[in-house]
Amino acid sequence: MKRLAKLSVMICLLCMIGAWMSALAQDMPIVRDEPLPQAEATDPEADERARVKRAQELLIELRYLAGGADGILGPNTAIALKAFQLDFGLIADGTLNDVTLQALETRAEKVDNIKALQQRLIDLGYLTGIADGIYGDHTRKAVKLFQSLNGLEASGEVNDETRGAIYADGAVQLPDMLVAGNTGDRVAQLQEKLIQFGFLSGAADGVYGKKTSAAITRFQEHLSHQSVYSELDIPANGKATPVTQMVLLDPDYSTYYTDIAPGEESGEVQRVERRLKGLGYMDRDEDRHFDDYAVTTAREFQKAAGLEADVYDKRFIDALFSEGAPAAEHYVLHSIAEGDSGLAVREVEEALALAGMTIKLPNGRFDAKLVSALTRLHDYLKAQNSPDASMFLAPQWLSVEAQQWILNTLPELAARADSNSGSAEDVRRVQRRLHLLYYLSRIGIDGRLGGESLSALKRFQAANGLPDTGEVDDATRTALFSPNAVCDKRPYRVEVDLNQQRVYVFALQDDGTYDNIKTFVCSTGLHDATPRGIYLDGFPCNKWHYFKKYSCWAQYSFEIEGDIMFHSVLYSEQDENSLRTGSVNALGSRASHGCIRLEVEAAQWLYENCKRGSLVILIY
Repeated sequence: MKRLAKLSVMICLLCMIGAWMSALAQDMPIVRDEPLPQAEATDPEADERARVKRAQELLIELRYLAGGADGILGPNTAIALKAFQLDFGLIADGTLNDVTLQALETRAEKVDNIKALQQRLIDLGYLTGIADGIYGDHTRKAVKLFQSLNGLEASGEVNDETRGAIYADGAVQLPDMLVAGNTGDRVAQLQEKLIQFGFLSGAADGVYGKKTSAAITRFQEHLSHQSVYSELDIPANGKATPVTQMVLLDPDYSTYYTDIAPGEESGEVQRVERRLKGLGYMDRDEDRHFDDYAVTTAREFQKAAGLEADVYDKRFIDALFSEGAPAAEHYVLHSIAEGDSGLAVREVEEALALAGMTIKLPNGRFDAKLVSALTRLHDYLKAQNSPDASMFLAPQWLSVEAQQWILNTLPELAARADSNSGSAEDVRRVQRRLHLLYYLSRIGIDGRLGGESLSALKRFQAANGLPDTGEVDDATRTALFSPNAVCDKRPYRVEVDLNQQRVYVFALQDDGTYDNIKTFVCSTGLHDATPRGIYLDGFPCNKWHYFKKYSCWAQYSFEIEGDIMFHSVLYSEQDENSLRTGSVNALGSRASHGCIRLEVEAAQWLYENCKRGSLVILIY
């Protein structure tokens, strides 16, 4: 019975559990047995190969390993690892451990930063070449230069301040380099500064030629003397490097590095004299000697600039080479003699021409023609019993006093009627003036006022608003010997520049002025065989002209005077196919026997457009 009772109880319990489970099943999802997820299988060999490949890539980037990254730690890779480990104080066993790999990553990151820095310096013009990630002397100098030009301490090391300045939008960017052969406004800007600082003479023409290259070299050598700029390491090679330009164009740059003293001989003296000449104080060419004349001109500058006399220190240097340095009203006079050249000679020439003492076209050279003019002046004054004649007893030399007399007294004397008025020499003075004003040919200067001279005088009077009486009255004399005298206005004025080997054609405009309408390259006579002067009777001659003496032909001959002509380049026969190429190649240099050779088209233009009496020809 007891067993039955226990069994019943158990059955009841099982029933209750079943009912409970049935109720739960209605609210809960059925759970099925499924396999548990397992961890992804790993390949230690593949992982190691990836590590090796990464290490190889870093070693290649750092230039310890050549070739490609294959993930195989062979002998070459082991050697590269060992070299890297040695360089960075690691255990040099050639194995790839975590410490070595991390060191490679760190070093590569640093190299990338250096490359970025180098590229920025390249973009700014401080560094040339490629960004290689090596912080060597070249990069250090570039950083130092950047620091110098951007107001930072020039240490050559990159601290946070330098790094920030390099990447800043306002970082100073260097200009592109300029070298011989370049042209344009940037070249002209450099030339203006070189002239201002006394390294270059002449004008800023925007052409980077030999003179500009030499001036840049002088400036670079000058910088080497200035200790503050020596650290920039600028080579004296005549090339306007970016740094050279930056310093040259810096508005705060001072050229001073040493005082100078009277009697001194140095390159710095030559630079000072070059600037004094450029400002109009000096007439003579600059040299290295601070002689009495140079000292006198320096004193005149000091007076104009409000500086203490005879003190040639930094204040003097900075004032002299400043952009606003006062120019001279007139150069300082000095004695001149035969063989000299310059402003003093030219002014004497101009004064003598204005007085009718010479027909020489002023060229600034104390030559035999000027000696003849001074002799003529002496004889003219002596004939008037003038005590001033004694100043010109030795016409090969002029004192300062004699020059002052010529410049200040002669013009007034020339325009005034005197006891010799009407004499042959006085008539010649009138004729010389008429010749220089293009009214009278050189042949007409004969001391007799009649015929061609009388006609020329009347035309002068008419052109200058005077009654055309043909008499040299006071009004005519005053107008004739005036620097404002009106010249004969012919349709063309043709100028031949012997120094430049160029022919310039000017055409008369409606307003009475002349415009340059043509410029031709030419070849004039060797050894000054082409005579200088004014020629008024030029005319076209022959389409083909034969030069018997030289057995050659030329096209479009145009007589200037006598055997002197304009004509084309040369031919062996009266045939365009027989052109002598040597005469073509010589254009631009002296090569003829006295005539003026031109390109065929240029000679043809003169031949067809300039008739007799239509032009004045000036050869100077």
